[in-house]
Amino acid sequence: MPIIIEWTYVDGTTEIERIPAEIWRYNEAEVVKLFVKDKQVARVQLDPLKETADVNTSNNSYPKV
Repeated sequence: MPIIIEWTYVDGTTEIERIPAEIWRYNEAEVVKLFVKDKQVARVQLDPLKETADVNTSNNSYPKV
């Protein structure tokens, strides 16, 4: 599955970033990726539009909702 991330910034703007499924090709259990942003991040949410087959959506936000 691809990784879909919604970034919410302190200024109230949002950005959706899509990482292709190929990111899992080296390790199907865990992925590490560094993100560098120009704005201060207030919140991160995985799959905000519920496009993937995630059965546990309770762990998709930071900070936890």
